Amino acid sequence: MEIKITVKENRQMICSGYIIGTIGENNVTTLSFSFPKEIESWQHFLIADVKGDSYVLPIENETLLLPAYVLTASCFKAQVVATKDSGEKWISSPCRFILFPRINDSGENVVEKAKSEQRETDRTELAGVVTELTGEDYSTSDWDELMDVTAELPVKTEQDIVDLTGCSELTNAFRQATTAPSLLTGGYSLDKDESDEDILIKLPYLYTPNAKYSDKTPISNSVVECGFDVSASGDTLCRYNELSMFNYGKGAQNLRRLKLTGFECIAYGQAMFCQGPQNLIELTIIEGNNYRDEYSSAYYQTFFRGCRKLEAILGSPLDMSRGMTYNGMFVLCESLRHVRFKPGTICHDLDLSYCPALIKKYEATTDDPGTLLSIINGVRDYTGEEEPITVKFSTFVKSYLSSWRCTIDEQTGLYVYSDRNSDNTMWTVLTTVKGVVIS
Repeated sequence: MEIKITVKENRQMICSGYIIGTIGENNVTTLSFSFPKEIESWQHFLIADVKGDSYVLPIENETLLLPAYVLTASCFKAQVVATKDSGEKWISSPCRFILFPRINDSGENVVEKAKSEQRETDRTELAGVVTELTGEDYSTSDWDELMDVTAELPVKTEQDIVDLTGCSELTNAFRQATTAPSLLTGGYSLDKDESDEDILIKLPYLYTPNAKYSDKTPISNSVVECGFDVSASGDTLCRYNELSMFNYGKGAQNLRRLKLTGFECIAYGQAMFCQGPQNLIELTIIEGNNYRDEYSSAYYQTFFRGCRKLEAILGSPLDMSRGMTYNGMFVLCESLRHVRFKPGTICHDLDLSYCPALIKKYEATTDDPGTLLSIINGVRDYTGEEEPITVKFSTFVKSYLSSWRCTIDEQTGLYVYSDRNSDNTMWTVLTTVKGVVIS
């Protein structure tokens, strides 16, 4: 496994991943570093703090292979130290890494076994669905036969729908498609009488790793739920001139739930959902490991602006290290309850003043501190040398920041909710520990 670490001039460490391997493994995970010009020619070391013990690991040729004696706990904190012959030192801000539990040492490949068992479970499940839909027995059919049959299945409507979203292997039928499937874009006619109401379609997730989506492939107004893979759409899904298949009223006017995978491949994000699907309630964004070397400097600018009904942003936490500004990112997102941020990546001013529902649990009426805790953990570490960050909250949310308390979880190093009066309020942690100006 290779983890890319970019050490910024402001001393931040930006990583391509924070889960770096398994406890006890030896010389498996490679850290590849990129340093700012001022310290490129210096000697570099990684200082790893593991359960109170510190280890000094030399970085040679901008790479470091992690030894087993460092990977002995569920997490550890590390920072880069650069030294010059003159004795001058340069120290980065710390970064926390997380490890999986220790691997099974029985000799059995538990990962491959689990994958094989899950694949057979998926095949059996899909065979059952196809049998139910067609009335023929496909219980013993192999994957190739099932894919041939599912590719010819008709689209189901709200009046006669079978929920196939759990059958992830169904997407294999679309694996080779290089253009957006007409199931999504509306390249078909629905048979209905003039007196009928609009027929709304709920689609299963479609795995389309080779299809290129753009502002020319908007989602049909007949679709209320769908999901697809955008891995091949890195430079086309949203372009530098702010054109996206989701923004400024380009179709999808009845879309309520959307799932996108392979999102780490997207280079430009500016205005991605700006004034987009007006009925969108739930958005799931899943990222893999195909990270780009560079993202647009205005990546999150007006990203969700005008998504008034959007309540939940699920999936991978938003990596806020992309781009140099978050201007207008959540403007008018008045229904937003659930959103998660990648720890340590919020580096610029963030306006959440339009979001009074951040303290509510998604799909419930109860209060929930999860989103506020994610904001706290999302803000970059503060040493006193960084410029303060301003985060704007609605007046309603500010009252919760002043009353809800939190504390550090020793296992993860992240803040969690606390009901102890002796612990700091969220307001205090943001302002004194994280260097945030609350506005």
